[in-house]
Amino acid sequence: EYTADKKISINKSDVSVVDLEERLRKIYEERKDKTLFIAGDGTLRYGDIVEVIDAAKGAGVEKVGIITEGMRRAAARPTGGN
Repeated sequence: EYTADKKISINKSDVSVVDLEERLRKIYEERKDKTLFIAGDGTLRYGDIVEVIDAAKGAGVEKVGIITEGMRRAAARPTGGN
């Protein structure tokens, strides 16, 4: 997660931008699925997100998806099934 005040966390554990690539490398080196999803605040600048994507790619991540606030709201809505 990447918050509006530019704090990054991986699985609820804070990490600095400087340490991000190494931390991701340790996580992804053993994984078969090399996909990362970034849940970034809508107020972040494009360059901030690109910095995270670059670190992920440097760590061996093959696919990066971005989760928007709208996606989160839609996922939280009840499905309304009978």
